[in-house]
Amino acid sequence: MTAGTHLAGAALTASLLQGFGVGPQPLPSYHTCFITGIKEVSMKPHPSVPERLPVVAALFLPWPVWLLRERAQGLPLAVHRGGRVVAVSPLARKLGARPGMALEAAQARVASLLALPYPAQAEAAWRALLRELHALTPWVEPQGSGVAFLRLSPEEARLLAQGYGARVGVAPWREVALLAAWAAREGEARVVAEGEEGGFLDRLPLYLLRGVGLTPEGLARLRLLGLRRVGELRAWRPHQVAAYLPEGRALLPYLHGPWRREVARFPEEAALEAHLHLHPPAEATFGLLAHLAGRLARGLGEWAASRVEVEGMGLGLRFRGEHLAKAPLRDEAGVRLALELALRKSGAAGLPLEEVRARALGLFRPSRQEGLWRRAGEGLEAVVARFPGAFLRVEVLDAEALVPEWGFRYGPWEVRDAALPLAPGGGVPGREAPLGAVSR
Repeated sequence: MTAGTHLAGAALTASLLQGFGVGPQPLPSYHTCFITGIKEVSMKPHPSVPERLPVVAALFLPWPVWLLRERAQGLPLAVHRGGRVVAVSPLARKLGARPGMALEAAQARVASLLALPYPAQAEAAWRALLRELHALTPWVEPQGSGVAFLRLSPEEARLLAQGYGARVGVAPWREVALLAAWAAREGEARVVAEGEEGGFLDRLPLYLLRGVGLTPEGLARLRLLGLRRVGELRAWRPHQVAAYLPEGRALLPYLHGPWRREVARFPEEAALEAHLHLHPPAEATFGLLAHLAGRLARGLGEWAASRVEVEGMGLGLRFRGEHLAKAPLRDEAGVRLALELALRKSGAAGLPLEEVRARALGLFRPSRQEGLWRRAGEGLEAVVARFPGAFLRVEVLDAEALVPEWGFRYGPWEVRDAALPLAPGGGVPGREAPLGAVSR
């Protein structure tokens, strides 16, 4: 995410927090580094949902296009992966580009098309945006990349739409709020008051159902019958919709209900955190992260992390960078390298910072088996005494032997005499049996 997005998000967060009655919190006055333990915070008791807060549906779609929209600068944008177009901007779609097309075909159809690769940090950016939304309200329920349900007042929903350039729908019900979001323009919040849901749905163009499951083939079949509005389809009975359209059952909750009001709380994950307060402010260098990496590595213990995050505060701004590791992070060297990469992505390297936070996320216990026991020799004597001969020792005689059987031999677990008896019946005429052919 760009610095402009961070700045707009910070301003929007401050405005909405004032609406909730939450003032700015001063930073602690101490300047030491400490680490918090691994904890799950998703099961904390929370107050009940205020009845006045409606359901808000926010659309940041298509998600990769929304991430790269500032680089388009008014040009038609297509995001590709593996030689195929996976997402297009509204302008590119208007000019003829479609998801699923070969990149060369899309460029041939739209001469001014700006083709950008799928952003590698798209998933990390979505998680960062969800955390920003969680700072506004505890009720944040993601529905895949680019779609989220929240609980905000209509005024706060308008600020959300303007600050992020998203399409926002506000209604007492989830299904109606989602259709209202699809009916809104970018940067606009469409509000549907309670009791007006039926009239709002009846006036919607039929093609808006594409956002909730209607296929192009289904839309074409309905238009052949002369249908143009959602209200005309709502006049059908539920079993008629389900029989005529293969996707009809998926559309029934939006046409006839039942509608839902529930919005789940944000699913906070377990995290390990170490942070450092700097006074006076100091530059964020890679050496500063070495101390935090050591703290995180010792705090992990038998756990491992799949990604790390670095967050810094300085110059009145908040910088955040995240790195997804290719291998589980368990030792200090791996954690330090991941933190350095996350610091580069945050854009805070070399800037004077007042506070630096390092988090280990995606915690799990690695599944591994290094042996039958956790430590060498643990429980082995009892097993050998109970099952003599269960273990064999391999003695390498000649690593360069042309025949593998002549290059090693088996011996008991505790070898007292190197002259082991050979197995009877050698396989080579006129020669002794291979040393490895120990019979049981």
